[in-house]
Amino acid sequence: MREIVHLQTGQCGNQIGAAFWQTISGEHGLDSNGVYGGT
Repeated sequence: MREIVHLQTGQCGNQIGAAFWQTISGEHGLDSNGVYGGT
């Protein structure tokens, strides 16, 4: 299993980071708790 190390700094970094995780979660079928909900 691979891990992603993700650092966020400042207001802009936090906004970009939040959008990044929303996109990644959606692409991989994860809900807001990180639980897989795909088929």
